[in-house]
Amino acid sequence: MIKWKFLGACIILVSIIIPLSTFAMYKIEEQNYDIVLEKHLEENDYFAILEIESIALKRELYEINSKENNVNKNIFVHKKSIFPDQKNSYIILAAHSGNGHNAYFQDLYKLQLKDEIKLYYDNYIWIYEIIDIEYQSKTGILYLKEENEDMITLITCTKNNSATQTIYYGILKNKEKIAQNI
Repeated sequence: MIKWKFLGACIILVSIIIPLSTFAMYKIEEQNYDIVLEKHLEENDYFAILEIESIALKRELYEINSKENNVNKNIFVHKKSIFPDQKNSYIILAAHSGNGHNAYFQDLYKLQLKDEIKLYYDNYIWIYEIIDIEYQSKTGILYLKEENEDMITLITCTKNNSATQTIYYGILKNKEKIAQNI
């Protein structure tokens, strides 16, 4: 009888400890991730990371003058982009959609108003919210909105319509410091 009580007490104790230790491990891993991410940004050619969780997109952004800043290789950062560490920031990004190996914006068509776009840059996570989605004919010229301060604009071909491009506009809603210490 004592063995069964002891065994029962052990099972109860283990069922309490395991979830708590799992939570603690998750929090440590989450904090370590920020430190690893910052170190990774410092040690590589790219200077920022674009993340859109709702479509499972996470991709590096390369310096404007880098040979890697090319729509045929990566997400293209337009030379007129002003990054959020400066006043009146306005980031313009373009990438292929479709099915190719470099179709980084292939799932942008799934985005909806109020979806979040995250930019890991300059020791912060800049969080944007999509406020408008627009379609323009492919004429070689795009007319982009510049109505708001601190915007991000994503440009790609429209899904199942080779005659138009889709433009997603986001405004800065928040920024969070990337964790420095555990």
